[in-house]
Amino acid sequence: MDDSFYDPPAGYALRKNGTCGADQETCGNPWLDWHNCCPKGTECNEHNTCCPEKAGCEQWLVEDPHCANNKTWDLYETEPGGNFFCCLSTSSAYLAGGLESNGSATTGIACADGIPDGAKDEALVPVARGTAYQSSTNKGAIAGGVVGGCAGLALIIALVWFLMRRRRQQARATDPLTSSDPSTPAQDKKGVYGFELDNNAVRPELQGNPNTMAHELPPDTVPQELPASPVR
Repeated sequence: MDDSFYDPPAGYALRKNGTCGADQETCGNPWLDWHNCCPKGTECNEHNTCCPEKAGCEQWLVEDPHCANNKTWDLYETEPGGNFFCCLSTSSAYLAGGLESNGSATTGIACADGIPDGAKDEALVPVARGTAYQSSTNKGAIAGGVVGGCAGLALIIALVWFLMRRRRQQARATDPLTSSDPSTPAQDKKGVYGFELDNNAVRPELQGNPNTMAHELPPDTVPQELPASPVR
């Protein structure tokens, strides 16, 4: 038989105070006004189970415990390795102490709209939440993760922009072309540093008359002495 045959609406029954709903089967009255309820279309079986047929499905549910309505019911366990039962996702499960059955002390299994406040009552933690509850929780977690991720990304972008801006400012402060330090030589329009004459290593000579040509004496010319003037 296909395992999916034991998927919901097969599962553990709902523990409800009062009568079961119009869309549910009443599967017994374990104590006081509490009843076990199974979805319509399933059969009430032993150990608080709802199965597709009378043959039973508990052996399958032991391997994969879940509520008959796993959308709006939460699954609880009375004790490790014990019996399972379900409560509406809007309520809480507890073990009601101080009860008697055939003259012996016993414990009842119940669901409360709030947290039970009886001195002998013990609140239980769900083994599995209904999928409708999990779906809304996951959506909230996803939405929170998206918002947090966007905020983190914006913070990283702002930090990178700040570091780049600071780096550009530092580079501009140490660049002689853009520095405002008066000790740094100014830049002329052509991108060449302008120097005062006393800092210029090259000294241009004064230019003579362009129409006058200068000639040097030939090397083999011997200058002659002028004759001495007669003494008078």
